Amino acid sequence: MHSALTSLYRSIARHRLYALLNIGGLALGIATFLVLFLFVRFETHYGRWLPDNDRLWQVHSSVAMPGFDPFENDTTSPHFLRLLRSDQPQVTGTRFVMGNGSVRKGVGAATESIIQGDAAFFRLLPYPAVVGDPVRAMQRPGAAVVTESVARSYFGSAANAMGRTLTITQAGKTEDHSVAAVLRDLPADTMYEAGIFLPIAPPDARDQGWSFGSDTVLLRLSDAAAAKSLEAQFTSFLRRHPMAEPIPGGRVVLSLQPVDSLHLRDGAAKTVTATLGLIGLVTLLVAVVNYVNLATARAGLRAREVALRKVLGATRRALVGQFLGESLAAAALAGLLGLALAELTLPLINAAGGTSLALRYGGADSILLPLALLVVGTGVIAGLYPALVLSQFQPVGVLASARAPGGGRAGARLRQALVLLQFTIAVALGAGTAVLVAQTQHVRNADLGFDQTGLMLVPSLGDKALDPGKRQRLLDAFLRVPGVTRASYAASTPAGGQYMLRSIKLQGGQSGNIPLAFNTVGIGFLKMMGVPFRAGRDFDARFASDDSSRDRRKNVVRFGNVILNESALRKVGLGTPAAAVGKLLRSDGHEETRVVGVVADMRFNGPKNGDDAMMYVWRPAPGDDSTGFVRFVGGATEVSTGLERAWHAIAPGVPFDAGTVQQARDAMFIRKDAQRMRLFTIGAMLALMIACIGLYGLAAFDTARRVREIGIRKTLGASTTEMLRMLVGQFLRPVVVATVLAWPIAFYAMRQWLAAFADRIALSPLFFFRCRRGGARDRGGDGPRPVMARRPSGARARLALRIGDYSSVRRCAKAAA
Repeated sequence: MHSALTSLYRSIARHRLYALLNIGGLALGIATFLVLFLFVRFETHYGRWLPDNDRLWQVHSSVAMPGFDPFENDTTSPHFLRLLRSDQPQVTGTRFVMGNGSVRKGVGAATESIIQGDAAFFRLLPYPAVVGDPVRAMQRPGAAVVTESVARSYFGSAANAMGRTLTITQAGKTEDHSVAAVLRDLPADTMYEAGIFLPIAPPDARDQGWSFGSDTVLLRLSDAAAAKSLEAQFTSFLRRHPMAEPIPGGRVVLSLQPVDSLHLRDGAAKTVTATLGLIGLVTLLVAVVNYVNLATARAGLRAREVALRKVLGATRRALVGQFLGESLAAAALAGLLGLALAELTLPLINAAGGTSLALRYGGADSILLPLALLVVGTGVIAGLYPALVLSQFQPVGVLASARAPGGGRAGARLRQALVLLQFTIAVALGAGTAVLVAQTQHVRNADLGFDQTGLMLVPSLGDKALDPGKRQRLLDAFLRVPGVTRASYAASTPAGGQYMLRSIKLQGGQSGNIPLAFNTVGIGFLKMMGVPFRAGRDFDARFASDDSSRDRRKNVVRFGNVILNESALRKVGLGTPAAAVGKLLRSDGHEETRVVGVVADMRFNGPKNGDDAMMYVWRPAPGDDSTGFVRFVGGATEVSTGLERAWHAIAPGVPFDAGTVQQARDAMFIRKDAQRMRLFTIGAMLALMIACIGLYGLAAFDTARRVREIGIRKTLGASTTEMLRMLVGQFLRPVVVATVLAWPIAFYAMRQWLAAFADRIALSPLFFFRCRRGGARDRGGDGPRPVMARRPSGARARLALRIGDYSSVRRCAKAAA
């Protein structure tokens, strides 16, 4: 090993450029791999810091209803666990409800996340405590368990919080709770997280049935076999304990899902995690290929050294061991540099990707063991082939030759193949990045069918601590704020909301029931949104039949007259807007409702949901599912401040929450994809950079070896331009071939990714070209510009396709030809 280190030191000292390119490129690859490894480990080990997390199972239900798409449900009623224990006394479980509440803070209030759980909650989820006993606290009505952050926010420190009182309002009910325990701040990968934990009230024992509700039920089972056995008994459980509110013609299937799999059960989340992990691997592969390329290219410089060692008695095995030792030492040095780079860049990566990754050097999450395995694996893989190549040189041929061997034609072909592999990967990642960026921008700037500027959402209008009269007074107060022009309310918003479904059938029609989403809105809502009417009229308080008030006995909306959008018109099959006005619809098989208007589509769904069909109903008073809509002119900050001032004058004990529709949509639909896109872009750009570093190193090395050849060619009349064309062409050939190979790979991969979006860019082959206005131009004696320099601009071609300017598309295509 000492000999290997000495050889490595001499090599670095004598060939500094080689060392910088080879070890620096490998360090970049290792740093990229480490960061993306941390991301993948965080996502795939979500919540596994908790003891016995692999023994926890969550009750899940799948519901199929006639006329509706099946839907999945993670919550159930408060009675489910009690009924399950009556059949299976040995089952250990807990039930809890996750939500928010307002906590009095001075003269105002703040919103905090709250979990209400039963006495077994902290037995199944043993969150670490700083002070107090959380298990005993959850057995005492009126007690509260808080995290350190909440304790500091309200009482200054964890020690000061013990025994202090928090005044908490939930579902319109205000109660005092005494702090009985303080938890350590929970890690970012906690599945069931909150700032405050409260005991939950026991369910009403008189109610013997169960139904859907807001309770999450966790069970602790010994292993997967026990879970499967219990799951098989759910069919008989449903027969013995029918639902309190049975679904006519519906079917419910209960199942158990392991808690440690819940975070990545969404297909899109799995794909993102797998893709970023793959980018980390291929970036490391590109760096290893660099090492192999430069090491084999430099093999000729060490041929005489190998020959002399063999003459002095060194065996091939000993030489392979020495060169592998050098490779391991270089990988170790690159690993240390990569670790330092990862440590330095992690804050920037976390800010760009919205993550909370950290390098730890002790404990179960220590990076030291993965780094050691990575260094050894990289060193062996990167050094094995160069070691075999170097050790096979024959002393007689090398010492008798006037020129050191360079690997011959086979070595050159291998290096070209490795460059081809590098750039195929790098160009495919680059093209994919361009598509990701374009799709993210397209979603951010998409036309939603209404003017997004000057529109603010106030979700806190639906706080259960407010009654309908106070909500209406708040809306009236908003209208008096300077800059506010209109104010209304709706249940569904452009950033999500309470999407409710009704089964609709055309009166007298032959077709079956059609599931249709509906949105309860206030008077003037459609006008405030600026959506044009295609036929009919808006809701009007003078028409009693327009009223769709909530039936409190059944807790459902009783439909009055309705307004459909154009997508709903097509879905129900009512023909033209004019023909639809006045038609009768039957709701859920018994309620009749009349269509009084048809409006253009407003796209309230996210970019991955293409069903924009919506039925609007009018409710005279805003309910607890309502979100306030405020149209304003001027600065958003000033208007928000004015709204908050008006809010606190009427409801000082209820937290105020508001933001522009762009901010709300960004948080709901765009931010996560944009953050993942940034991580993808960073990985792709680093892979391309490492490939370019390797190509530069090969070009510099090969040019230095051919100095005499170049001198002879110039003596015989070759120009500098011809020499450049010869040298650059030699190294650009595999790059051009790699680009041609990478395009269809990237095209296929991006088409699969875009398929998840209902609202997506048009993925045309023109996306992968660039063009300049005016096409190719002659440059004197140098001839026309290369084709690569005059490919049509992806942005220009996409814009032309989007606006229907096909002449521009043809012009770009002609330029590319």
